[in-house]
Amino acid sequence: MKAIDFSCNLLKTLGESKLSNAEARMLFSVAAGLHYKSEIESYLRPNSSGACFTTLKRLVEDGLVSCIGDKDPIYTLSAKGRELVAHLLRFLPHHQQP
Repeated sequence: MKAIDFSCNLLKTLGESKLSNAEARMLFSVAAGLHYKSEIESYLRPNSSGACFTTLKRLVEDGLVSCIGDKDPIYTLSAKGRELVAHLLRFLPHHQQP
């Protein structure tokens, strides 16, 4: 799959989802291994700290992301979040295990 094919397919599936642009970006950031709000903010600039917190809170409330800790919380994908990411990437070729 070429990069342009991947990009077009991802944009298509994101357009079909109910996620806002900010929610999709943060969900994929957490899926990619960014687990702290500061890491996500740094990667997704120019999002403000308040917008980042609000969006992460919404993802937690929707059950897509889990939050562990209070002072410097760690964000991880929940089972529901993993299912959604897999659904959004359903256009990728799947390798069958023998």
